[in-house]
Amino acid sequence: MRSKIPAIKFFPNAGYSLSHTALTKGPEITVWAIWAIMLLAAIICIILYGRNIPIAEDWLMVKPLTGNEPNFVSWLWKQNNEHRIPLPKLIYLFFLKITNGDFRSGMVLNVLSIGLLSAMLIKFFNYIRGGKTDYTDAIFPIALLHIGNWPNLFWSWQFTFVLPTILTCLLIMIIVQYSNFLSFRLAIIVSICLISLPLCGANGLIYLMPVIPWLAYEGYLHLHSHESGANRKVGFLLYAAILLTILIVGVYFIGYVRPWWNPPSPNITATLKTSAKFLALAYGPAASISWRLSSAFALTLVIATTILLLFVLPKTKGREFQRALGLFFFLGASLVFALAIGWGRAALVPTVGLPERYVLLAIPTLVICYSAWELYGLPVMRNIVKWSLFLSMIILFFDNTRAGLNYRNYQVYGSDAVIKDIRLGVPHSVLVERHQNFLLHWDKQLLSSSMEQLKMAGMGPFKYMKEDTIYPHSQTSKNTFGIK
Repeated sequence: MRSKIPAIKFFPNAGYSLSHTALTKGPEITVWAIWAIMLLAAIICIILYGRNIPIAEDWLMVKPLTGNEPNFVSWLWKQNNEHRIPLPKLIYLFFLKITNGDFRSGMVLNVLSIGLLSAMLIKFFNYIRGGKTDYTDAIFPIALLHIGNWPNLFWSWQFTFVLPTILTCLLIMIIVQYSNFLSFRLAIIVSICLISLPLCGANGLIYLMPVIPWLAYEGYLHLHSHESGANRKVGFLLYAAILLTILIVGVYFIGYVRPWWNPPSPNITATLKTSAKFLALAYGPAASISWRLSSAFALTLVIATTILLLFVLPKTKGREFQRALGLFFFLGASLVFALAIGWGRAALVPTVGLPERYVLLAIPTLVICYSAWELYGLPVMRNIVKWSLFLSMIILFFDNTRAGLNYRNYQVYGSDAVIKDIRLGVPHSVLVERHQNFLLHWDKQLLSSSMEQLKMAGMGPFKYMKEDTIYPHSQTSKNTFGIK
């Protein structure tokens, strides 16, 4: 076990010593080069393949976007599947408004947000080691920005997954860097994350479980300790954030309705198998090539990390105990999350499989395990675990890319078919019939009315959509707008 980790402030300043050796510079340059290449590739994908066509839940944004939503607050709070997601919906709507309804704005938001998260993780572990970057830190840009993560990068609605993942990883990083009382600035960041998580859906609710008791104890120490660093203002702030969060959680379940289209798990075996598959998705959709192997690898990592933390906890005390306990709580929450996914999706897996967008939801578990081994692993075992994770990402990179390109084909071909029909003057009702399965398969009426609202608002390709009374069978309209 490493005896002591340097105390750091949360991304204090970038002016740490530049007296690095070439050995230190090599990993740093390599990791940041990988990050830059991965981010650039994602941006290029938006330029080449981004289409200003709403897909699936994107259509839920059209009414408030065009000013046709009569009850905005009710719309914000309305359930989507198991989720109430007012905060990401509000942010996504803001970007749609400032871009005049360009649904590619959400793609840019997703890519830049995920790119920022991967950069923060690289920088964070550099600080944790006192200014040293490891080659294995490249797993963060690879895991987050690989093309296999296409649904989360290039489907705008998935900001509803991106935001809670960022908030969760921020809390993990704050706990990992913990070596003294939380400063007032850190307490503000923690409070914002805490209050925001239940406003980001069921994903956020589950990751509240480890944070609330940990922060309650931290607040108690600030209020009752006479040690240097204790601050009563921080204690009151943390307790106020906890109480407000608990209130939001209570309101969350008022009028909550369990989605009828998600049947319960048929049995415990199916639940556990699906949970293991979910954990394996941290390595990307390529994990499906061999669920047995990838699930075994993921479970081995989680079990080994659990054993490590159980070994460390009795041997630590004070601040170090609180840090280890926080990581242990978070690891427990990630397992509860996996079991919740397993129970809620096991009945659907045999027919539709696990959605590729769940890749992002599995990333916090990867961050927790990497952090635990960085902090407490013996040097040999620490290197074995970290390099195993890194090499697995490299080995699966091309298969993940292939999976992402397959999703690209589906998304681009479907969007281009809609745009082509609009250019050809296909009328509104025919567009709905022809493309409902691709655009919004479960609500034909919403799709039809939303198309009309986009046309009336003059937004995107739909402003050129023909009314049903006009259908030029013998002529094709010229491409006068050139919008993707």
